[in-house]
Amino acid sequence: MGLAKLNVWVSKVGDPCKVSNKTWYVNIYDCSGEILEWCDRKYAVIKAPCGHVEVELPPGCYIVNAVWGYWIDANDVLHGNHFAHNTIVQVECDKVKCIKLFTPKAHVCGVIFRLAVADLVRQDVVPRNVAEKLNEALDETLKYIPRPAKKFELGVLKELKEMEKEQKRGD
Repeated sequence: MGLAKLNVWVSKVGDPCKVSNKTWYVNIYDCSGEILEWCDRKYAVIKAPCGHVEVELPPGCYIVNAVWGYWIDANDVLHGNHFAHNTIVQVECDKVKCIKLFTPKAHVCGVIFRLAVADLVRQDVVPRNVAEKLNEALDETLKYIPRPAKKFELGVLKELKEMEKEQKRGD
C-alpha cells in the first residue's frame, strides 16, 4: 500500500512514563510548518481518546503536537488548552512509527517562558522594563501553581546553569 502508520501517544501531565486518560486533539504539520493536507484531508484536530490515535499518512517528515481542547472566542481567534510538546518524526512506507508527546505541567511552561524572555532581553529583542513587568506577573502567578515533582522538568535548572558556566570557562 505504501502508506505509513503513525501511533501518537500523549503522556499524562507531568509524567513521561504514563499515558493520559484524557481525550487529546493531535495536529500533524509538514516541514514548512503548515497543517499536513493530503488527499483532501487536513491532519488537524484528530481526536485521540485516552491519549492515543493511529493515523495513516504518506511517508515523510512531520511535526506533531496535541492539545486537550479548542475553542473560538468572540473575535474568531482559535485557542488551545494545555499543550503537549512538539516532536519531529520521520515515517516510512509500509512502516509503523510510535511517538509519545510529553505534556509538561503549567509551572514548567511558566518557567521556560521566563527563561525565553530573559534570553530575548540579552539579545535586545525585548526591552528590559517590559521583561521586568512580565516577570513580576509571572512570578506572582507561579506561586499558585505547584512545582513538578520530577527532577528532569525543573529540578536540574541550577545544576544546568552551573554546567553552562563551567563550559564557558573552558571555551
